[in-house]
Order: sequence, then structure tokens, then C-alpha cells
Amino acid sequence: MHVLVIGGTSFMGPEVIKRLFNLGHEVTVFHRGQTKSDLPPGVHEILGDRNELLSYRATIQKLEPDAVLDMICMTETQAKELVQTVDGIVNRIITASSQDVYRAFGLVNGTEKGAIEPVPIGEDGALRHNLYPQREFAKTEERRNYDKILVERTIMNHPTIEGTVIRLPAVYGPNDRAHRWYSFIKPMSEQRPWILLPESLADWRWTRGYVENMAEGIVQAVVDEQAKGKVYNLGENEAFTMKEWIKKLASSLHWKGKIVILPDSLLPEAYSWGINAEQDVIFTSDKIRNELGFKETVSLEEGLKRTIDWELKNPPETHGLDYEAEDEIMRLHHAKGAVLKVGN
Repeated sequence: MHVLVIGGTSFMGPEVIKRLFNLGHEVTVFHRGQTKSDLPPGVHEILGDRNELLSYRATIQKLEPDAVLDMICMTETQAKELVQTVDGIVNRIITASSQDVYRAFGLVNGTEKGAIEPVPIGEDGALRHNLYPQREFAKTEERRNYDKILVERTIMNHPTIEGTVIRLPAVYGPNDRAHRWYSFIKPMSEQRPWILLPESLADWRWTRGYVENMAEGIVQAVVDEQAKGKVYNLGENEAFTMKEWIKKLASSLHWKGKIVILPDSLLPEAYSWGINAEQDVIFTSDKIRNELGFKETVSLEEGLKRTIDWELKNPPETHGLDYEAEDEIMRLHHAKGAVLKVGN
């Protein structure tokens, strides 16, 4: 099988490409050449801008790929150009989407109103009514027009192309540019006496997935014929609370401090995410597990260990940690005899 991968040189992409290649598939990667990645020898490359994809139609036609895996399709315009480019060349497109298509995410972020969505949420769960979820704060045109709902519709509704959609969770692990766990890992590594956690987040749950395991699920959707015309949620089986995640990180780092849960109003703004944490975002991945046989290849413990190692070696340029503010908060509350909610 010859797979054309669009994007795929950062975070999940290299893990997907390595797995496809090691399974014996021919892989060609279309990318800008701006991200250095350790791809296996024998993987072909086409350098170009995906926003000018149509101009590469003749090049792609010569490749004669069997399927296209698009890791970075963000907008309806990009999706339309994708299907226009490969129509008549391939009849299969697999696209990496997001679980932010669901109404539950809109409730969390405040773009949707009304009743809380029941969880866990399957692939037939209610989608957002409001499009363009990043428009209010986006800094680029691409991000202003970002919407995976429109990407999915374009690909899945094409008359001659069989689509597959993989809705990804919050993905963590090495090369995560969002540095999802850094704000906990860093103070634990420095043996800070406490982690301050906003009350609103302590029991909030969000389905997550370790990067190598998510790559494994994407690959299975690419190579398995059963995935044609299907939408799959991908993620870990259990969605832990934030407090539970901190405890797991603490165990990996042998941290013996305290988790101190405080009202959001007492903490620096950067510590509170400004979300509606009454809505958990928990998604079931039973469908991909039952139909395609997906299962994790890296244990939770090992995934966290690899994540911790990478985060400490590759810290973000900026972060919201403020140890002086934390110490002052703790000093004031101890002085007043305040009762702190402490979890070991």
C-alpha cells in the first residue's frame, strides 16, 4: 500500500509514518520542510505548501498513492482543495480530526449554551451548533477559519471518495508543543512542597491519549478496509480527574508534596483555565477498539515517564508558573488559619 501523508513531520506524524513504514507500506510525506523530523530512510518527501496543494496534482498523480492521510487539514477550504486535488487519483482519504467537534466542547469553552451533555460521548454524539470555535481569539486567518466539523463534512460527503475520520482527544507525550503537563511536572521535579489546583478543575475529566498510542490507532484506521466510510473516537479508556492525573505524575516523579485545592478566585489568573468545568469531556473509543482491534501499545506508566523526560529536557519558552505568588498565597492562608483542602 502506498500512503501519501500530508503534514506528518511533528508530534504524532513521525510516529504514524514510522509505523506505516515498518509495516512494509510505501510512504510519501508532503510537507513544507520547516520541521526537522527523524523519518526512516526510504520514506519519500515532497516539499510544498498545503495551501497550494492543487498545484501538485500532477506530481501526486505520478505517485499513484492508494490512500491519503491528512494530518493537518484545518479548514473547509483546505478540505475542498484536498478532495479536488486527489479526486480521480485515490478513492480513500483518512483525516485526523478532533473531539472539539462535539457540543460538549462548546459548552466547556462557552460557545454553546444549554443543558450539560451526558457522558461518555460516542461517535453519534451531538456536534457543536456554532462553527469556527477559535474565531474570537485566533491570530491567523487559518485559525480564524478552523473548524473540523466542516473538514469532516467535506471529506465524508464526497461522492467518489471514501472517507475515514479519526477524532483525537487531548494528546500528550514527547514533542507536544502544548506542553500539557509541564506546569505540574516542573514544580514536582524541583520538589516544590505543594501543587496549587483550582477548585473548578480538581474533579474535571477530559479524555486524553499518549502520542504513540494515538499514532497506533491512526495507522490501524489507514490500513484496515473496515474503516472506510467510518468515524472513530480515539482516546484512553479511562478519563481521570485532574487531581488523579497529578497524583499519577507525582508517583512517576517520586514527589511527596501536597495537592492544595483552592477557590479559583484565590489563584493567579494563569492557574484557572476559564472553562465551564461542569461539563466533562469524556469520549468512548469502544467503536475503534471493537471494529479495528485498537489497543494501546505503551502503558500509561511508561507513557508518563517518556512525557516527563521530554518535558524536562524541552521546557516551553514561557509558562504561567509563579512560585512567589504561590508561596504568598500559602503564607496568607496559614496566617489566617484557613482550612485548606489537601489531597495526598
